[in-house]
Amino acid sequence: MPQTYRVRYSLKPSGQPHGQADVTTVDIEGELEDLPGSLPADAYIMYVEDLTVGRNVHWTRWPKSFRPGFGL
Repeated sequence: MPQTYRVRYSLKPSGQPHGQADVTTVDIEGELEDLPGSLPADAYIMYVEDLTVGRNVHWTRWPKSFRPGFGL
């Protein structure tokens, strides 16, 4: 059964203030590891919710390539 995730992201870099107009929320069906490929290239992921089980995905479970601070 495919998972469905709700992802909140911004195209503004990390560390800058994010207003409501800067944030986009989208529902994506697939694997957690594939989420970045479904978003714009410069997306800063702020929040991931697993809609299949009805709970947030803690950032420590996110693949390392899109965890906060990766590549810094």
